[in-house]
Amino acid sequence: MAFRALTDEEIAILEANGCVSSDWSLVSAADGFDARFVSNIEFRGTVQIGALGDKRGQDNSVARLKNAILCNVSIGDGCCIENVHGSIENARIGNAVRIKNIGEIVCKGSTGFGNGVAIEILNEGGGRELRITRDTGAQLAYLSVLYRHDTELMNRLDSMTDAYIKSLESDRVSIGNGTTIKNTKKIINTLIGDAAVIDGVSRLENGTVDSSPESPTHIENDVLAENFIIQKGASVLDGAMLQNCLVGEATRIGKQFSAENSALFANSEGFHSEICSVFAGPYTVTHHRSTLLIAGMFSFYNAGSGTNQSNHMYKLGPVHQGILERGCKTGSSSYLLWPCRVGAFTAIIGKHYANFDTSDLPFAYINEENGKSVIIPGMNFFTAGTLRDGIKWPNRDRRKNQDKLDFIIFDVLSPFTVQKVLNGIDILKDFSEKAEKSQEFVNHKGIRIKRLLLKTGRRYYQLIVDKYFGDVLMKRIEREDPNKIADIFRPSNEDTLEDEWIDVCGLLCTKSRIDSLVREVKSGDINDYDSLHAVFEKIYQVYEDDEWQWFLANYRKIHGTDLCDETPEAVKTLLTRWKDSSLKLLNMVLQDTGKEFEGTVAISYGIDGDAERDFTNVRGTFDANSFVNMVNKNMNKINSMYEELVSRI
Repeated sequence: MAFRALTDEEIAILEANGCVSSDWSLVSAADGFDARFVSNIEFRGTVQIGALGDKRGQDNSVARLKNAILCNVSIGDGCCIENVHGSIENARIGNAVRIKNIGEIVCKGSTGFGNGVAIEILNEGGGRELRITRDTGAQLAYLSVLYRHDTELMNRLDSMTDAYIKSLESDRVSIGNGTTIKNTKKIINTLIGDAAVIDGVSRLENGTVDSSPESPTHIENDVLAENFIIQKGASVLDGAMLQNCLVGEATRIGKQFSAENSALFANSEGFHSEICSVFAGPYTVTHHRSTLLIAGMFSFYNAGSGTNQSNHMYKLGPVHQGILERGCKTGSSSYLLWPCRVGAFTAIIGKHYANFDTSDLPFAYINEENGKSVIIPGMNFFTAGTLRDGIKWPNRDRRKNQDKLDFIIFDVLSPFTVQKVLNGIDILKDFSEKAEKSQEFVNHKGIRIKRLLLKTGRRYYQLIVDKYFGDVLMKRIEREDPNKIADIFRPSNEDTLEDEWIDVCGLLCTKSRIDSLVREVKSGDINDYDSLHAVFEKIYQVYEDDEWQWFLANYRKIHGTDLCDETPEAVKTLLTRWKDSSLKLLNMVLQDTGKEFEGTVAISYGIDGDAERDFTNVRGTFDANSFVNMVNKNMNKINSMYEELVSRI
């Protein structure tokens, strides 16, 4: 935008409107400037003003400047700035910005706007510091926090971050186009993106509010934030307090939520409760006032009321940490003593004082019996809750921006979880063969398993494998030319079987792909955030092909032959096992759902009689329930798909 010196006539109008400047030569204007729309402004230093006039913005206000101190400020076209009780200092203000009834917006010295702040994440005692930036996604954070064994990688990532921060450093804050700031007390050293809404905020200091017209960010009502990054589409509301934190894309924070030294990635939610040194991967949810999450890593997680952990043994301080793999839930008043690692999609009930590792026993129930921690492997897969979760997560992705930072694979069954299931089958089989009949329990890495449930657990896990293998096969057959099926049944990578799968904070992939990425970072082939993001995106895009190769390799391991060499009858047998296991799963889910419509669930209904009708009018009936109907439709679909695909084979 080109600016010109003010005319004598414009200066006269400004002075008549109560404006002052010690040096009018430092005040300049763009085409479209109308001095009649400027009143009671004190100009200090260099001030540039864009077009003003009676063109009304979205809030129906005219473009004008009124009642403010402006010091070293550049203002775009069509802005409305009025009733600034302190000052706006060292700022670049975009077009169509609305700033009303505020205390101050200032930049003090050169700053990176919260980019580069090192937060003590996951381990409160330090050693896993994450340097947060506007473009820090969940996968970059995973490498930075969990690959501390690789010093060279850490140094390279630090260099990338240094270069990124340097590109953002400035002695002026920026306020993006179309942003609204009103009823706010203090904004200090804070960069604000396009179309953001900041309303009623107490203080923002040393941070970045990223935002865009397609994915606006909202910060409202008594929020206090210091040393922070808030990414696109997030909302931070209602007395939330953030210190040394990253709030990810489309994450919702509010209702006096308190967070310190923590990162919450895409679509997470934090209300009422408190977190400290938490690595909250995508879809981490904590809604209850009595809940404290501390020094843990979570994703696709739901914290029950009163959930708590302890990272302090009163020896060397709070230096312990815990990991709940994706899909875990904690029941009301549950407690875990760190260090601890819990397998994927596990429900945890009760208080646990043992340090255990159940990562190879996913889809489990963990509860306490007589003060001891007990696990039931596999059971949690066959519940309505797990099925509902797998459906709802992709449907609840609130991110609207195209340039998403977090790569998320939503699959409940995947090579990551099923490799754990296969490990679990071996573990339970080994215990079954070695346990004495006199034993009530066997012990696995700090947790107890009832001996009589070992065979049941293996049976549950085998059903999961049968269903998953059929899911993968059916998905692949559906997308391929029937005449080329034999070709795709042949594995293309002999090393696939040995390749471990990992969950890179939402991105499921082979460890070899991450190892390759790490080598490229260390060699300098990946040397900035953009190129690193591009490699993560490529890994995300090849997920289904890698999954298919892993399936083929494991089919060979289990059956002793390649799928491409099997007879049509053997393939039909695989599909039959898929159909039977899928129908059994859905039948078990229906049985689990039926518990919501029978027995004691109606105790509190029909307070003055007729409990049955009252319950029906409030809760509906089992047969009419939408979830039940969806399950029944899926069962019919499974049968029809089976018949159709068998005919193709």
